[in-house]
Amino acid sequence: MADRTLDKKQVMTLYSKLATDDVFRKSFEEKPARALFDMGVPADLIVDLNAACLHPCTLASKQAFSEALRQLKDEVTECTTQMIIPSLRLDYGRQA
Repeated sequence: MADRTLDKKQVMTLYSKLATDDVFRKSFEEKPARALFDMGVPADLIVDLNAACLHPCTLASKQAFSEALRQLKDEVTECTTQMIIPSLRLDYGRQA
C-alpha cells in the first residue's frame, strides 16, 4: 500500500475548514479520519493516507491554517498566470 495524498482541492477545503470551523477542528483533533470522511474524502483514499497523519493531534491556530490556505491559493494563481496560451493568427496569408 503506497501512501496517497489529498489533491489540492481537498487540501484547500481542509485548510479552509481548519481556519474557520470550530466544530470541524475539534472533530479533526479527535478523529482525523472521520473528519476527512465527513468532509467528503473517499474512504478508500483515507485508508491509504500515511497513518501518522490520522492520529489524534493538537492543531495549529486558525491563523496558521488561514495563512497556509492563502499561500496555497497564491501558488495556484501564480502557476496558472504563467501559462503560455497559444494564439492563432487568423489573418495569415491575407493581403493588406
